[in-house]
Amino acid sequence: MKGRLYRLAVLAFAAAPLAAQAGQNVAGTVVNMTSGSPLAHVAVKLLQLTGNMPAIANAVTDSQGGYRFSENTAGPFMVEVDFQGVPYFAQVQNGQSETNVQVYDAINDPTQVKVNAEIMVLQPDQGQLAVVNEYRVENTLQPPKTLYTPQGLFRFHVPAGAAVDMVRVVGPGEMPLARTAVRTRQPDVYRINSPLRPGETRIQVAYRVPYTGLKAALAETPFLPPAHFEVYVPAPMTFTGAGFAQVGAQDGYTVYGAEPANGALLPATLRFQVAGSAPLPAAAVTAATGQSADAAAAPAVAPPAANTPAPTFLERNLWVVLALLGLAAAAGFGILMARPEPAVAAAAPSVTVVGKTALPAAPVNALTGELARLKDDLFLLEVRRHVRDVTEADYARLRSDLSARMDRLAGK
Repeated sequence: MKGRLYRLAVLAFAAAPLAAQAGQNVAGTVVNMTSGSPLAHVAVKLLQLTGNMPAIANAVTDSQGGYRFSENTAGPFMVEVDFQGVPYFAQVQNGQSETNVQVYDAINDPTQVKVNAEIMVLQPDQGQLAVVNEYRVENTLQPPKTLYTPQGLFRFHVPAGAAVDMVRVVGPGEMPLARTAVRTRQPDVYRINSPLRPGETRIQVAYRVPYTGLKAALAETPFLPPAHFEVYVPAPMTFTGAGFAQVGAQDGYTVYGAEPANGALLPATLRFQVAGSAPLPAAAVTAATGQSADAAAAPAVAPPAANTPAPTFLERNLWVVLALLGLAAAAGFGILMARPEPAVAAAAPSVTVVGKTALPAAPVNALTGELARLKDDLFLLEVRRHVRDVTEADYARLRSDLSARMDRLAGK
């Protein structure tokens, strides 16, 4: 069995490079979507998605915005264009010959940063109240432009004395990447240096506040007032707050929403109280420990209110975020949190979550899923290193963790 697992692991990692050994031509056009015109005389890099993602070729677009690379090196590749201080990427699949890159004019205009929704998730944790906020930022500028300044346009507020554990940004159609929260001169206000490209950007912030006596009075003062605000509270806990109403339930959490009628603005400060204790919901325990949970114990999920926006990434993957939140002290935030783990076949007694639980001998279909996730995690880590989103020391540590996962899959 160990020999078979090892062969499967080796084949999974060897398949992509072998498919491109013959090399391929990579060509395309860089288009400025703000003006709708091809972008002439800009630098284009061809990155090889292996190792530390080296730039293996450089080009400059011609007068029609076109570029071309002819490489005999094994792929897959990614094309990168830096335009007005903002990097834009386009992945090149094996055998793909044309790859166009879309860029946008960048403007520094804080008044155009709009928060469509703010989602707050609460969870008691060893005498503290863990909080995860997701801000859904909409960039609907016409013509489309990227909102950006090196100092960071997005700002958020946390309660006095709260320590920010994690910030993660999911750009439109992009992979989640950890970011650094930088203190501003304003008390308890942080900024994030991340471009806000056209479309929806989701920004997740995690922090902790005291939970003395299993109760807390919270006052949320958004730096950027959201059009819609919801709080997710574990079902065993109590929640009171003027102007809030229960709007649904999900994965063992009761959802309370504050959304004034007739288009009125939310109050500058939203005040509410929570009390009581609650373990992680059954789904989160399953993800964190690999042990089965009694599905019947989970409350039914009520349909959302008619005027509630579509679920955000945090809402759709709530229990996974919270499972990782429980492991944050040991593993650190922003590490390999790209998406929830798919369900594993019943024959497998446990799964691996951020290297916390060893993976036992698993059926082949479960192994295939683990190999796919491991490949994606390796790719995400290399992207983070390339965009300087992780220090070299953290990169070495995370790469070692991924190698250990590979060894476990191979039965070493």
